[in-house]
Amino acid sequence: MTSAWSLLLMGLVGPMAHAQGELENVIVETYYVSDTNDATDTIGGELSAGSRTYRVYVDLCDSCALRAVYGDAAHPMDVSSTQPIFNNLDRGKPFGHEINNGALDENTVALDSWWSLGAGSTQKFGILKADDPDGSILAGNDGGSASIPGGLLVNDDPLAGAPVDSLDGLVPLNGGTALPPGFAVTGLSPDSLFGDSTAGNVFATTDTRISCTTPGVQGPTADNRILILQVTTAGELTFHLNIEVEEPDGTIIKYVWNDTLLAADEVPSGLLVYPPECGCMDPNFLEYDPAAGCDDGSCQTAIVFGCTDTLACNFDPAANFNIPLLCCYGPDSCNGLDIAIVCPDVSAPDAFQSGADWRFFPNPLAGNLLTLTWAGQQAEALRVLDQAGRLVREERMQGGTQGHRELDLGGLPAGTYLIQLITDRGPHVRLLVRD
Repeated sequence: MTSAWSLLLMGLVGPMAHAQGELENVIVETYYVSDTNDATDTIGGELSAGSRTYRVYVDLCDSCALRAVYGDAAHPMDVSSTQPIFNNLDRGKPFGHEINNGALDENTVALDSWWSLGAGSTQKFGILKADDPDGSILAGNDGGSASIPGGLLVNDDPLAGAPVDSLDGLVPLNGGTALPPGFAVTGLSPDSLFGDSTAGNVFATTDTRISCTTPGVQGPTADNRILILQVTTAGELTFHLNIEVEEPDGTIIKYVWNDTLLAADEVPSGLLVYPPECGCMDPNFLEYDPAAGCDDGSCQTAIVFGCTDTLACNFDPAANFNIPLLCCYGPDSCNGLDIAIVCPDVSAPDAFQSGADWRFFPNPLAGNLLTLTWAGQQAEALRVLDQAGRLVREERMQGGTQGHRELDLGGLPAGTYLIQLITDRGPHVRLLVRD
């Protein structure tokens, strides 16, 4: 059964964490590995055998939409390779929705490098090959000629999963349009590297924005995976990306690859870095790294929420993550909490009452002697309890003493204590701060 204390804790801690469920994953698919046949194509341009074609998908929550891929001064965006990035000289384009669908079965057009907000051609969305339900239109591109007897794009390298001549990772638009709503590009144009006649190996920008207007772009299946980039290169691929995600209520959340200079609407995610930088990915552990893109087993210390202030009556020595709103210092300083729940050891019927029937001074106590006075009741004992409610000192009073007493607290370290007066009318408890 959930205790009242557990409910209280969940209510206080819940709002602290920003929901990071809009971006569920970033998937880098090896779409194709070029072979010696592909390298013979001169129409599309030089393509080295062993080049890999990568596709990058953002996996969003079911009802979320992609609004932009971008780079800015605080969060630069880059895509690079240790070798030149391939651009098809024949029908290549900088954006997936500009690739002529009717030309995909020609030379190596299907391996061109481009950006996207979902589309893989003028008529089709990109989809993981493993999820492709309708086969391929790429079988044997230019096959059967004397110069290319085996055809292009027929390599069945297992590193790329299913061959693209059986599953091409493209699905029809189902009446939609490949052009995203309100598509716009500002800042440094991707043409500088992704144009059909450009050559290079680095695209780095602090002002490029590839975007669309509301309602944004969603994936073609219930998994809501949206293709954002295709890159072909013989080198090692790296990227650092930032995206804008629209929630169902219209709220825009910016996911950025680094965790510096964060604005209120920005959330860091190591998923947007490739190759991923590993760390603890479980937010329930102290070692949690929001910039980690893969888990390296470094999660060791489970977070225990609680009040770690030793001056509070509910100081929790087992807690390792302080929640200030959980700390209670008395009935008038308990952050709106029920003191009977958070400090059960001091929840006697008149605990912390302000009546003049008993008092002690000075409070806070800088020296060793605490003076207590009371009237109208027969005192039987004085007790001192620590922050956890454990008895640390007790003085019995024989014969029902009343009136006045000095209690020597020498040797007790600084902190918060509970002074308990036991009388014939029951216990009375008040908070003492020892400097």
